[in-house]
Amino acid sequence: MEARPSDPGHHTAPDHRADQHTCPSHSLAGPHLGSGVTRPLALTRPIPQETCLSTRAVIARPTADGYAGMYVHFDGYPDSKLPLLLAAYQHRFAGDVEAMARHLIDEVHHGWEELGTDLLDGAPAGLRRSLTGGEEYPSRQLTNLYNTDGTPAERELITQDGTEDLEWAYVLHESGIEVIGLLAYDRGPVVGWDTDPRSRIVADPGAWNPDSPAPVVPPRTAPRLSATAPSLAPAPRKAARR
Repeated sequence: MEARPSDPGHHTAPDHRADQHTCPSHSLAGPHLGSGVTRPLALTRPIPQETCLSTRAVIARPTADGYAGMYVHFDGYPDSKLPLLLAAYQHRFAGDVEAMARHLIDEVHHGWEELGTDLLDGAPAGLRRSLTGGEEYPSRQLTNLYNTDGTPAERELITQDGTEDLEWAYVLHESGIEVIGLLAYDRGPVVGWDTDPRSRIVADPGAWNPDSPAPVVPPRTAPRLSATAPSLAPAPRKAARR
């Protein structure tokens, strides 16, 4: 099991390299793909310090019988991914879920090594700082992938039938993001697209019961003060004595 920060809902200044564990130096084991075939994803470049994140996830669009999408290797927890995806929909993709799906799924050959702060392009500076703590890092696709027999890996989508090695699934619906904690459920609640990306998000897969509200708590906001002082009610007039 991977170590997690003591406060799983906090993501004000996330460290996308924070929850590390030892990984093989020669390969990153890939997910079971839709065909049922396991294809280790061997990276030709070394993994720094023999460590990597492997909170594996899939970002998908709904299909007639489930969903299909692309593998994401690094830091798939919802307190990391949901803020990025919500802010990306609201700003970079201006509410166009299909354009967002094309970028995250259709225009990717093998999958994502990690999703970066370029998804926040167009977001207000204050929101960007709130989500990143000032840290900037680009999205990176998986490259130079080979099968165990040395042949180049082919592009394949991950479906609901090929998630045995994954922990989270994010399905991009018209109404919002369905978040599936795959260690506990095969469906999940939908987080509406209008959700504040700064919300407090629980990272425990058992909390994402499909029959319960999503464990997302909006940020506290200070009461808005009026710019003008309220007018005082006139003092009651004494009745004239007769």
